[in-house]
Amino acid sequence: MIYLIKIAYTLLLPPGIIILLLVSIAFWLQQKKEYIGTLLVGLAALLLCVCAMPYFSNSLLNSIERRYAPPVQVSGDVLVMLTGGATLDTLDPLTKGEGYLTGNTAARVLTVAELFRSTKLPILLSGGQVFSDSGNESQIAKRHLLTLGVPESAIYIDDTSRNTEENALKTQAILTEKGWKRPILVTSAFHMARSVKQFQKLKIEVVPFPTDYISQQKQHLSVGKFIPSSNGLSNTTIALKEFLGLLAARN
Repeated sequence: MIYLIKIAYTLLLPPGIIILLLVSIAFWLQQKKEYIGTLLVGLAALLLCVCAMPYFSNSLLNSIERRYAPPVQVSGDVLVMLTGGATLDTLDPLTKGEGYLTGNTAARVLTVAELFRSTKLPILLSGGQVFSDSGNESQIAKRHLLTLGVPESAIYIDDTSRNTEENALKTQAILTEKGWKRPILVTSAFHMARSVKQFQKLKIEVVPFPTDYISQQKQHLSVGKFIPSSNGLSNTTIALKEFLGLLAARN
């Protein structure tokens, strides 16, 4: 029963309800003998259905997340963490400041804090305020690292970068200034391939340390895997964004 309730909720909420609406419109157009309209609306419903299907989205996302795996032994001279979003004015009582990290960035912070405990390598945070109503990601991440026990003397910041290309460019300048030659790159697994490509364009060989995995390596088939969901649509969007970013990074 619990799974039937979950499926019902999925179909009654976007994108499920939108797909059902599109299918209804397609049937109505067919009754009106509007065959071109029926075809176009039907194709839109099918495309949305496939993109929102968890089985499809997981497979697509997994194909990009599995390109790099964390090294068995961590060897480098600096931990470079790329940020990935933060709110601007949400009060955080734990760190005594404003702004919350997104789940993606929080996972990266946790990973880099754990790596610091085992390596004692300096940390370079890269990422600033992307939009006028979003927070300064590196500054907020630094607050969390301090709360987790990382000394301020071990944290360096690039708090002006707004995208992955700027992350690489501004990190390069700091690496050169500090004489760091072997950066360990920490970012979400789905973001790693594009990040590595941007650093490679600048002739910087990083040691990839992906974290924040979203996809499943092995999927267990069930009815729910083929019911369109907002989570499935979100994961497809993330994967497609990364594939487009990889194409752009090659130019």
